[in-house]
Amino acid sequence: MAAPSAASRPCLHRKEVMAADRGRRILGVCGMHPDHQEALKKNRVVLAKQLLLSELLEHLLEKDIITLEMREHIQAKVGSFSQNVELLNLLPKRGPQAFNAFCVALRETKQGHLEDLLLTTLSDLQHAIPPLSCDNDWSLPFPMCESCPPHKQLRLSPDAVEHSLDNGDGPPCLQVKPCTPEFYQTHYQLAYRLQSRPRGLALVLSNVHFTGEKDLEFRSGGDVDHSTLVTLFKLLGYKVHVLLDQTAQEMQEKLQNFAQLPAHRVTDSCIVALLSHGVEGGIYGVDGKLLQLQEVFRLFDNASCPNLQNKPKMFFIQACRGGAIGSLGHLLLFTAATASLAL
Repeated sequence: MAAPSAASRPCLHRKEVMAADRGRRILGVCGMHPDHQEALKKNRVVLAKQLLLSELLEHLLEKDIITLEMREHIQAKVGSFSQNVELLNLLPKRGPQAFNAFCVALRETKQGHLEDLLLTTLSDLQHAIPPLSCDNDWSLPFPMCESCPPHKQLRLSPDAVEHSLDNGDGPPCLQVKPCTPEFYQTHYQLAYRLQSRPRGLALVLSNVHFTGEKDLEFRSGGDVDHSTLVTLFKLLGYKVHVLLDQTAQEMQEKLQNFAQLPAHRVTDSCIVALLSHGVEGGIYGVDGKLLQLQEVFRLFDNASCPNLQNKPKMFFIQACRGGAIGSLGHLLLFTAATASLAL
C-alpha cells in the first residue's frame, strides 16, 4: 500500500485529533464509580473550604479531566469557595478516571492531606459492603420480598388482564426475586449504592379519562397498568406517590412539587412513570394539552433538583407517540445518564 502523501498528512492529523476529542467527550459521559462519588460527597465541605485550584486545574486540564471551557467557567465564579464547589459539581460527571486523576493532582500540588482524606473515606466505604459469601447471607442490600408476603402479592383477575395494555402476556402474580450470590459478587462494585430505606421515591401518574378538543380515547386498561406499577415499585422498596387524570398544567406543577420533596435528600434514587396518550417528545394531559418531556426532565436536573444530584433517576413513559401505530402503548425508559440529566 502506498504511503500517504505529504499533502494528505495534515488531513490525517486533523482526523486523529477529532477522533481523540470524540473519545474524550465519550469518556466525559461515562459516570464516576459510586464509591468515588460518595467519597467526594462525604468530604465536600472540607474540600470546598481547603482546595487550592490555581495549579490543580492545570493538572486536570493536562489529563483531559476538564476542558478549557470548564476551567474558564470555574475561574469565573466569585471567591475560592464558589470555584471549589463548581469543580466538585463537575468531577462526578467527568468519567471513571476522574477520581484517581484528582487524587494524583492533589498529591502533585502539595495537597496530599486532602488526598489522604479521600482515600481513607474510600477505604471505609469499600470495607462497609463485604462480598456475598457462599452461605447466602441475605442481609446484604439487594431487593428482597420480605415486605410483601405471598398472600399479599398482587393477582390480576382474568377480566382485568383482558383489558390491560399488555393483553395478558405479563405475569399474573408480581414477584421480585433477589439476584444470585454469583451475580452479586461480580456486579455490586459497578452498581449504584441503593441502601436507603425506602430506596427512593416513585411517582406514578396515569391519565385515563380525556376531555378537550383532541378527542383522545379512554385508555382501557390504564387502571390495571398503573396499579401493577405501583405494586412493583413497592416490592422494590420505593415509597410510591400516585396521581390520576391530571391536566398538562397540573402535571407540570405536581411533578415540580414531587421533585422538590425534602425526602429526596435522604434517599438513593428516584422513579417517575408517566402513563397517558402522547406524541414524539410530549405527553398529553386529560385536557388534551401537551407537556414536553424535556420540561419533565428539566425539573429533575442538577440545577432544579440538587437533592437528587449524582443519584440515579429513572423515567418510564408509556404513551402512544403518534404515527401509524393505532392505540398501541409504548413503554420508553429514559435514565439519568443522558446529557440533560447528568449523574
